[in-house]
Amino acid sequence: MALSTTYNVAGDREDLTDFLTILSPEDTPKISTFSKTKRMTNAYQEWQVDSLSPVAFGGVLEGQDVLAFSNQAVNRARIGNYVQQFREQWMVSRLQEASDVAGVSSEVANAKMKAMREIKRDIEACIGSDNDRQQEAPPAPYKLRALGKWISTSPGSDVPAAFRTPSANIDTTATASLGESAFNDVFQSIFQQVGGRRTYTLFAGPSLKRAISKFQRQEGTTTAKSYMVTQDAEQHQIDLDVTVYVGDFHTVTIVPDLFNGILDGADISTTTAQQKARGYVIDPELVGIGYMLGIESNELPDLGGGRRGFILAALTLMVKNPLGLGKFAASS
Repeated sequence: MALSTTYNVAGDREDLTDFLTILSPEDTPKISTFSKTKRMTNAYQEWQVDSLSPVAFGGVLEGQDVLAFSNQAVNRARIGNYVQQFREQWMVSRLQEASDVAGVSSEVANAKMKAMREIKRDIEACIGSDNDRQQEAPPAPYKLRALGKWISTSPGSDVPAAFRTPSANIDTTATASLGESAFNDVFQSIFQQVGGRRTYTLFAGPSLKRAISKFQRQEGTTTAKSYMVTQDAEQHQIDLDVTVYVGDFHTVTIVPDLFNGILDGADISTTTAQQKARGYVIDPELVGIGYMLGIESNELPDLGGGRRGFILAALTLMVKNPLGLGKFAASS
């Protein structure tokens, strides 16, 4: 007897597995590690910078009275940044809240948590961008000056020339060509500004991170390197990762970061060459985040369509002195 090749499946139940997976870049290393300052009370936050006078060792005559006096505050200046508000909204309809959704125990709780994750990414991307500060003039809102603009030879006329990041603190070598000499030149320039061997964090895009991992690696017999590591084959692994680099003028921890040099509204999963090559050399004593409003959840009245609310934060990026920071700003 011949079997039928088609069946009526109208009565088959759907089988939807009970989990929900979200895959999207969301690590926020900068806002997780930057110091947090005391609560701000104004939309424009200022701080002072200063420098020492030139050295003087001409000597003093025996018995000579003090005839001239120095104003030790002559080099002092004020710089600042505007507070920027960040907001992510959510809403869940009444029917959706009452529905049995696979992988979600509460649609409202899930919406709140997802909005919280998104606002953290918004903040991370903003402070790692090239945005400049902006005073509110409706419809234009307040905007903060981001790292890409602070660590620049032209951050704005409000930053005195004496406190701007020197050009030698910024390297634009394509990552494929970046070598240790150019890498260390940035830290030597920083050393010449701050006058001390310090510990830094380099928030590095993936291309920059890979370029650093290749430093001093011997590749076959065609490329001679001054340093080679022999690894025991019994370990059955190859260790090519560089997370801490100790140089002549610095110790730097390299942290992979996708949220550098990104444009507003960009799809983070579509990483640009600029994002992958961008890196910020941060002295943790010189960079912080000032909060006027911490990240908070607010629920609004239900007007009939369902529960709704928003996640809000108001903060600014505080770069206490741009002289002591550096940047890798290749376009590829």
